[in-house]
Amino acid sequence: MFKDPLTDTWFILGIIAGIAGLVAVAVFVIYGDRILAGGPDCMFNKVTGLYCPGCGGTRAFYHAVHLHFIKSFLCHPIVMYSLTVYFIFMINTILVRHTRRFGFEGYPVTVTVYIGVGVILGQWLLRNILIFFFGITFL
Repeated sequence: MFKDPLTDTWFILGIIAGIAGLVAVAVFVIYGDRILAGGPDCMFNKVTGLYCPGCGGTRAFYHAVHLHFIKSFLCHPIVMYSLTVYFIFMINTILVRHTRRFGFEGYPVTVTVYIGVGVILGQWLLRNILIFFFGITFL
């Protein structure tokens, strides 16, 4: 049915991720302020003075949960990218599976994941260049 052979596997993982995401949203709505205030510092940042690829992810998720999408994107773009791609993929897959008239059977799932990895590495590189050469920090 799908052109990408991993679509069904990604869909099942998407359902599991959606359930885990709902739990995480509930935790961040209730305890988000405490998580941000008392969370552990990044060891990579402490040792090197540079950002790690995940720095800002928790704050980005916190802002996304509280519907501050621009702040979320600025903290770490992978959160908004992931949310957008997740909803598009899940809706598309449900449409293709259940209507057979709507949706896009050639949705490039694996390519989308590779782009996500590129977003993570790109922001990591850009932030470290800005902090190392210009002293500009984001977080």
